[in-house]
Amino acid sequence: MNYTSKSQLARVFTESWVAKNGYCLACDSNKLLATRANTPVRDFECDSCGHGYELKSACRPFGSRVVDGAYSAMMRRIAQGTVPSFLLMQYSANASVQSLIAIHHSLIVPKVIQERKPLSMTARRAGWIGCNLLLADIPPEGKISIISGGVAVQKHDSRERFKATERLAGKSIKTRSWTAEVLNLLHSLPAIYFTLSDVYKFEGHLSQLYPDNRHIQAKIRQQLQVLRDAGLISFEGSGRYRLMYRSS
Repeated sequence: MNYTSKSQLARVFTESWVAKNGYCLACDSNKLLATRANTPVRDFECDSCGHGYELKSACRPFGSRVVDGAYSAMMRRIAQGTVPSFLLMQYSANASVQSLIAIHHSLIVPKVIQERKPLSMTARRAGWIGCNLLLADIPPEGKISIISGGVAVQKHDSRERFKATERLAGKSIKTRSWTAEVLNLLHSLPAIYFTLSDVYKFEGHLSQLYPDNRHIQAKIRQQLQVLRDAGLISFEGSGRYRLMYRSS
């Protein structure tokens, strides 16, 4: 089949690249299989563990959001715990991959999905509602580099980063939503070391986000324990914690 449009050519190139070079981050398989056309919310699956991936590609660096498919389908997948991980690929004009980042499925929570306006009544799919993935609201622990500056990151390193965040996957959506929020707040601190009192300073902010919760400080302590159990922060003694994966 001959393709003439730039978008069609780009899609063929990027999908072929993943089929040939992609590997699973959730296990040791070095093969990703393309799903059937029009499979909702996933483009590739691991041939071993079945973990799903949705590919998004662009010739320019991604901004603060990524346009995705139907809002209802995405929210249903999140509720069911079947949302895939995303692969964000930036390619160059000469068809080489400059950057490839995986967005970890466990940190794709309702807050990072933005509902778009329905299509106008004159559109072919009148009333259809899409969504955006808000990259700025996803903490660095949910962004795993696979290729950076045109150079591949060691598979072992990318998989270790992915598996560290995977420890959150068994938590409820509500817990993971809190976890993502607390992680972003920790990354806003000036140093990788922090104390409980440093995090308590965010109590007012968290109270505004969760007005029904009357025990914010207790929730903060719970979340720090969740992050500590997952290995995303460590307790250094003398009341100090350390953030394990610092944002750039």
